[in-house]
Amino acid sequence: VPKGLPGWSSAEKEHLGEELSDVLLYLVRLADICGVDLGEAALRKVKKNGLKYPVERCKGSSKKYTQLANVVNEEEFRVDTAIEEYL
Repeated sequence: VPKGLPGWSSAEKEHLGEELSDVLLYLVRLADICGVDLGEAALRKVKKNGLKYPVERCKGSSKKYTQLANVVNEEEFRVDTAIEEYL
């Protein structure tokens, strides 16, 4: 999706905003019911992704972390162990 949605009318952008707001409100309510702290979960996920996908190795690539240079296979990399130790 191009940034800023060029070619979209103001009405289309407003409608999209309403739909995205519905999704956000549903997500917040679901997290509350499930006892999930969304802020904490998001921060943990950002840290986890930062370890899995360091900028110097991943910028401009859509490869999974197990396909990046210096990683032979998922078992050898064991990113989840490293992440838990870091967090």
